[in-house]
Amino acid sequence: MPRSKEDQILYKRFRDLGNMAYQRGICVYSDFVTITQQELACQALAELYPDTHTEQLPLYSYGGYEEADRQVLMFMPPEYMDRISDTQFPISCIRIAPVNRKFGEALTHRDYLGTVMGMGLERDQIGDILVRMEGPEGASAAVGYVFCKSNMESLILELDRIRHTTVKTECIPLNQLHWEQKYKDISGSVTTPRLDAVLSVAIRTSRTQGLQLIRDGNIYINGKCCTENAKLLREGDIISVRGYGKYRFCQTGVRSKKGRYHIMVQQYI
Repeated sequence: MPRSKEDQILYKRFRDLGNMAYQRGICVYSDFVTITQQELACQALAELYPDTHTEQLPLYSYGGYEEADRQVLMFMPPEYMDRISDTQFPISCIRIAPVNRKFGEALTHRDYLGTVMGMGLERDQIGDILVRMEGPEGASAAVGYVFCKSNMESLILELDRIRHTTVKTECIPLNQLHWEQKYKDISGSVTTPRLDAVLSVAIRTSRTQGLQLIRDGNIYINGKCCTENAKLLREGDIISVRGYGKYRFCQTGVRSKKGRYHIMVQQYI
């Protein structure tokens, strides 16, 4: 059982949602959750399905686009697991752009989040907020994409100003958002592609500090908490480190004459 009172309440909520899906034979959805809370949901379902492997639990998550950090959980009857689709999720994407690009401010993630929260929304009703520069060279402006629960869509569409910038909003289909993730390449060498070794390269920390992060449950691999420092990583594994960010383990090169592997890690930016 989780330790904090807040986690205990959320754990019970997840267990209730799992029970509802099973008893009524329907899919039910959570609000947006963090990666830590996703792990809590897995623990709650493991109690309901004690003989089921974690990877086979009737739980699916989606945040509106590939590799979203904050996601909505779908609790489903076991027989529905082969019929799930991203289009079933009650998620909307609101595009927010300056009316006049020439005079628009360089709005940041903090600006969008603060303004949306100021409209009375709770943090769990809002997913990721993506910001990128759009428009022709010399006249580009910051445009935000806010993911929210569909029942909050109309409220965000009423937004007309962020800081001193007048904006216009529109709801766009999720399949029309083409988001190109940017990365920072980090390279190094390790004796073995184990989690603790790769972690020391990715976040530029000592092996001892990395081991402490692992023991404290601050490391997630492909969305699952990992406390096994000797876990061997595979190309494409996504490593989330609480307080440091998210990384993709890209490749393991050939061994050097000294028997070390050359590796590449990409940091999400």
